[in-house]
Amino acid sequence: MTMPMTRVQRSRALGEALRHARSLGPVPLAPTLGLLAGFIAAYVVDALLLDTIGTPGRQVIAAAVFAVVAAPVWLGIQRGEVRDAIEVMTWLNGWETERWQREIGRRLSALPRAHPDLVDSLPDTMGLRPLRIELLAARGETAEAWERIGQLPVDTAWQRFERAALAEWTLWWTDGPEQVTDMEAELPDLAEDPERHLVARTMVAAAQARRAAVAGRAVVPILAPLRTELGDRPRRYALPYRTGVLISVALTALIASVAVTIAATIIR
Repeated sequence: MTMPMTRVQRSRALGEALRHARSLGPVPLAPTLGLLAGFIAAYVVDALLLDTIGTPGRQVIAAAVFAVVAAPVWLGIQRGEVRDAIEVMTWLNGWETERWQREIGRRLSALPRAHPDLVDSLPDTMGLRPLRIELLAARGETAEAWERIGQLPVDTAWQRFERAALAEWTLWWTDGPEQVTDMEAELPDLAEDPERHLVARTMVAAAQARRAAVAGRAVVPILAPLRTELGDRPRRYALPYRTGVLISVALTALIASVAVTIAATIIR
């Protein structure tokens, strides 16, 4: 008998599904192969320079070679469709974070829904009501979330879409019946605003992906097809991921330089 998901497990389900898609079993494929390629390259360079450059200069060069090889392999070996799916979610999360930053009036370090307790410090303004509902549902206060959903205006196409999206979001947290079709029904009325229409379609895909993630189904085929339509938009938010890879590689390079020296000493 399958145990029901905890709230923490549910909140992490989509991220875990994307991580699983870029792994081979329990092994994260891209980081593993990237670091392995970097280590091999560093060892080869160390061997070639053994008779011409002493320590620590040789280790510094080997560490640099490690970083130069490992980072591109790490970033490049990831399956294209998986990278597309990740970039779609990266863009949507970035768009939402910027939206709430404008409403709150200060910079946010992460998507607000990752910190449901933020609801306690939110001003009760019209612009922040959708975020308050998101956070209430994420915190398990679904009765209040539903009460506030019922108070949302429905005068514009975007307001109707967002109300449907918040209803689906709240139902998802309680494993209620899927209502993504209610979100899709509002899409034609958003067609006159191409940017909002694209955001809405991406939100629909994200809702479908969340449902798939908790059900153990593949999420990449749901998200990846939208990547082409996003064009250059994800690049605005992709730097932190690439920066994280580069930082990881740089730190590993320091360790690798020591490991190469020890391995070379033992082998020779």
